[in-house]
Order: sequence, then C-alpha cells, then structure tokens
Amino acid sequence: MTAHPALKDISIVNDILILKKKHKLIRRMQRALPGPEIHGYQVWGSSFLIMDYLLENPPKKKAKMTEIGCGWGILGISCAQHFKAKVTAVDADEHVFPYLEAHALLNDVKISNRTARYEHLKPADLKGHSHMLGGDICFWDNLVKPLYSAIEAALDAGVGTIIIADPGRSPFHKLAKRCQKAFNAELLTREISSPKKLSGELLIIRQ
Repeated sequence: MTAHPALKDISIVNDILILKKKHKLIRRMQRALPGPEIHGYQVWGSSFLIMDYLLENPPKKKAKMTEIGCGWGILGISCAQHFKAKVTAVDADEHVFPYLEAHALLNDVKISNRTARYEHLKPADLKGHSHMLGGDICFWDNLVKPLYSAIEAALDAGVGTIIIADPGRSPFHKLAKRCQKAFNAELLTREISSPKKLSGELLIIRQ
C-alpha cells in the first residue's frame, strides 16, 4: 500500500509522528533559523530504548516528568501522548526548541521547555516530578560530572525514577559506575526493532 502523500518523509514510531531530516518543514526551518549547536540536529536512537521500556513499565497517568538533553523532544512527546504526562523538556541549546515545538504540534501535545545545563538543575526545578529521562546525553567525558550533579538534584527532589540511555559509550559507563556505587543503580541491556534495530543500555536509578 502506498503511503498517503501527507506522510512523506514522516516516520511513525509507537504512534508518534516524527519528521525526517529531509522533510520540507525541517529543511525550511534549517534555512530560516539558527542551527542547534550541541548535536540537537536529529532524533538520537537511545530515546527509543527508553520509550520502549516505559511502554512496558508505564508511569502513572498525568505524572510530571522531565526530559533532559531533550533535543527534538520525541521522548517527552511520547510520554505526553501515551501517559498524559506533564512534561518539561530541558536542553542547554535553545535552538532545539523550534523543532520540539513543531513535533509537539504535529502530535497534538503540549510540552513545557527550559534552557538549562545539567549542572544548573536544582531540586526545586524537579520537585514533584516522578521521572527524569535522557537518551544519548553522556557522549563526552566532561558530561559525566554535570550529569551526576543533575541526578543528585533529582534524587534530592524526590524524583522516583531516573533513566539514562546510551549505546554503551565510555563516558556513559563512567557515569553508570558512579551511580551503581552511590545509588545502587541498575544497568540493563535493551534491544528494539523499530524504528530500526537498535541496542543499548539503560541506567536506572529508583528511590
């Protein structure tokens, strides 16, 4: 069956509509707007690992959730759509938010956003949130300490579940080891077949 022309260059993953990089709207935005500066120019695969995990282990409906290093915000959008979550999307690069807002509009959900670095997150920013999530956000060694700081802030705020996903890079493993020692974190391997075959690891901290 031939796809409807309106769906050209749009992926559908777990009922979430995602514009491909070659979609006319994305290309138009790239020409008209300042480009993302910290790798926020596409959807990264580890977000799908968390989405898949949450579909099997769903949070309570209408929970408050934070996605850090959100980029285009597909993970947060998925939580807003599937679980009616009240999502705050956080990124150090304000230039990603037009792409997030376009996807939120496309998927008919509302997402709050905030420009902040990991180390600038305080317990007050995360108070009342049940989850803090992030996919493909620990790719440099100099991100380990700021992310650890964000995790500490989330735990101090009473966030019940923290999930960081990664393909398994060295900086992520450094963060995982620190969190296993300090917070009894779990490190789980996960594989998915959609939108394509992907494997990686989930760092999960619960309290």
